[in-house]
Amino acid sequence: MRLDLLYSYCIAREGTVGSKGMLWLGWLLCATLSLPICSFSAASVRSTDQLLLAAENARLSGHYAEAGEFYTAAIRDLEAAGVTGARLGRSLVELGNIREVQGHCDLAAGLILRGIRILEAADGRPSFELTEAWQKLGRAYDCLRQYSKAAQALGRAFQFERSAPAPRPNKLVELLASQGGVYQSQRKFAEAERAFEHAQSILDRNPRIDPTEAALVLNNLGTLYRAMGRNAQSQAAFRRGLALAEAAAAPDSGVEVSLLDNLASLGLARKQYREASASFERALRLLDRGAPVPPVAVVQIVQDYAKCLRKLGQRDPAKTLEARAAALSSGQPDAAGPLVVDATELAKK
Repeated sequence: MRLDLLYSYCIAREGTVGSKGMLWLGWLLCATLSLPICSFSAASVRSTDQLLLAAENARLSGHYAEAGEFYTAAIRDLEAAGVTGARLGRSLVELGNIREVQGHCDLAAGLILRGIRILEAADGRPSFELTEAWQKLGRAYDCLRQYSKAAQALGRAFQFERSAPAPRPNKLVELLASQGGVYQSQRKFAEAERAFEHAQSILDRNPRIDPTEAALVLNNLGTLYRAMGRNAQSQAAFRRGLALAEAAAAPDSGVEVSLLDNLASLGLARKQYREASASFERALRLLDRGAPVPPVAVVQIVQDYAKCLRKLGQRDPAKTLEARAAALSSGQPDAAGPLVVDATELAKK
């Protein structure tokens, strides 16, 4: 899978002040119980409050199996106590989110939808909580490839966010970009373009938003243009996005790699081999410095770079890259260590 739609749901950002506070409280809970962090079972936790706290701590730590166990136990206790309000709804949504991350998409959609119904019955007013819940449902439907339902869920999330007392521009952009990605999966290119352009208009009105947000929208828009055969516009979008990503106060190397890869792959397809090789080289440098990119995407980038060098007659460097890609594909460590093929001089010729 290539790094095309980086605003797709797998990269939804978390880590609010509240979440960090929960992580700290979770540590205190573990310390109080004299247990290592995230090492106890649901059976060892006495109260529903403690179960929910442990679940949140486990989720933030990436221990999804444990988080699921804690949420399941907490929901069982809430239902046994006759709780039917927002607390139960939140727990169902969070458990559904955990199941989606684990790949149990059908189960996730059912849990989240049930949680949303409870939350809306408890308080149907616009709220960030309902925004997040509908967004998570959109991710679950996208995971199931039920794209029409995913687009509708994301549309509902957008409506709740826009109707909130203080809408968050960055969240509106994120939802529109995600919805555009779903439309693109359906090959509804006109709808996807409108969603991305709407996101861009919000960015233009809110210059304080992190430039990385704008870079992500441009990355997705460039991917859309390429799918539509509008290659010149695609290339321009990738270049603008890359400039913004690099200018961010805290550059995201994963986003930069995606833009460089998409720009290079487009150049390779258009037989612009020297430009493509320079972009591949920059992407590989970032990867060798530890850019957070899935291994399967790294393999694809290295393989494409090798193809590009072969087109330029650089057989030996291409063979080296092909060997590295083969090692990465098999899960073996790279015997040569971090490897960068410098195509700078070649690109200047």
